[in-house]
Amino acid sequence: MLPRWTLRTRLAVAVTAAVAPVLLLAAWAGVEGRADAASAREAAARGAADRVLARGREVLEASHRMLLALCADSSVRASAGPEAAAADFGHCEAYLGSVLKDFPDQYSAAVVTGIDGVVRCANVPTAVGISLADRDVFQRVRDARRFAIGEQMASRVTPHAIVPVGLPVLQGDQFRGICALGISMRGFADGVAPANRSPGAARVSVVDRLGNPVEGEPEVTRALPVSARVATAIRDGTLSFRDVGQDGQAYLYRLVPLAGAALHAVTATAQPVGVAALGPEWLPLGLVVLAWLASLVALWFGADRWCVQPLRSIRDFADRVARGEDIELVARRPWGPELASVGDGVRAMAAAIASREAELKAGLEQRDHMLREIHHRVKNNLQMISSLLNLQAGEIRSPRIRRFFGDAQNRVLTLSILHRHLYERSSWALVDFQQFISDLVRQISVGRRGPDRPSPRFHIRAPIMAVGPDTAIPIGLIVTEAVGSALNRARDGSTTPEIRIEAADRDGTVELVIEDNGPGLDRSLGPGTRGGFGLTLIRGLAMQLGGEAKVLAREPAGMWVVVTFPMPRDPDPHD
Repeated sequence: MLPRWTLRTRLAVAVTAAVAPVLLLAAWAGVEGRADAASAREAAARGAADRVLARGREVLEASHRMLLALCADSSVRASAGPEAAAADFGHCEAYLGSVLKDFPDQYSAAVVTGIDGVVRCANVPTAVGISLADRDVFQRVRDARRFAIGEQMASRVTPHAIVPVGLPVLQGDQFRGICALGISMRGFADGVAPANRSPGAARVSVVDRLGNPVEGEPEVTRALPVSARVATAIRDGTLSFRDVGQDGQAYLYRLVPLAGAALHAVTATAQPVGVAALGPEWLPLGLVVLAWLASLVALWFGADRWCVQPLRSIRDFADRVARGEDIELVARRPWGPELASVGDGVRAMAAAIASREAELKAGLEQRDHMLREIHHRVKNNLQMISSLLNLQAGEIRSPRIRRFFGDAQNRVLTLSILHRHLYERSSWALVDFQQFISDLVRQISVGRRGPDRPSPRFHIRAPIMAVGPDTAIPIGLIVTEAVGSALNRARDGSTTPEIRIEAADRDGTVELVIEDNGPGLDRSLGPGTRGGFGLTLIRGLAMQLGGEAKVLAREPAGMWVVVTFPMPRDPDPHD
């Protein structure tokens, strides 16, 4: 598993740290640009509203000047008084008609009322006799004695809705009536329409108090929300709100009261949404982020291509060399000069290690061969001594002395078997405990077998473990003494000798038990003899193992030898 901070992650962090100031500057520029764009949209909306308001004021100002001109005519002023003659009414109607014929779309009618609000003169003859006393424009002009704007209303003279404006007709300080002019809604909308064609992102529409657009171009009116939403904003006095137009686009709306709040101009400024909301002000940040990501990708794969893969190849090569494989370090792709020099150094180191291991292996094989040869020669020499003892025993007439020679021959045979096991095993410093005991008792029984003696039966159960010569030699000699004693006591041939040898691990202590069924008790091993050579040898060998030995007689016959000693620690095969 790779460490957490690999070369590539460190390089990626370094690149990120290097690009971080540029990212921060680009982000700061994006935030500032976003704020500037929002301010520009707000300014465009305010500018459009101001332009509409200015155009509306221009329309009202033109209407005011027209009323001043109309009311200044003598026939108009005379027709407002109660003493007016028929000729005055005729001149008034002709004058009003001649003036309004040049503005057919802007103004619907011009009337002159008396003090009671009844129309006495108009450019439309059907309007004469109609009372305007209930109209707010009449009441405002009468009460204020100055120019006033009435609320939007349905005209009683023309089929179109109008915005009425009026001036008082005064004779001295006395109110004699009003001179009123009806501005058509369509005319008013056309009057403010040039503001909609001004440069900027805002769209301008004129609506009534119910939110319904007053004429206007279809692509402009489609930017308005539903009429109920605009009417609610007008009723609540909300001058700015955000909503979705009928064309599905989000807009910022501003309401501008016109003609005394009889009409409202609605400016619609498009608001970007989704990806478009990012705007061009975020383009520098996006480019920096893309460049940073591209740098990270190029660094990641470049580092893997030119650094990580070669280092991984070198590591795998070193691991296989450490496992003893004879391989060559071959680059799949051309390496850079730095990694090529590292590869050459690793190759040289691997060659030196291989050469040194070959020398050590050769030295170890030579030493192992010499040790095996030594064990083999020691075994041969011990077998020669055993043969010489056997030849010498053949010339001895005393059975007791011949038995002593046999005991000595068995002890030499024990050492010979041990050395044979040492040079036959793959590890010359260890022997198989169970196999060693089995071979040992078989060789002892072969030497004691005769034509008139039954073959002994052995029951061996020992743990399968490898022990060193320091443990095997004392155990082998103890087994030799005990088995030899049992075979000596069974020489009369009356019973078949049975010998049980068992070794077990008792919580870190080895218990070796050797028991037989031979008659009598060997004088050299019996409990009644303190200085017997066999007993002294067994006790001494047990003490050499760090334990103790007990020799007891079994009922009804036989002998029981128990040797306990600590479990030998695992020997080091290279020691």
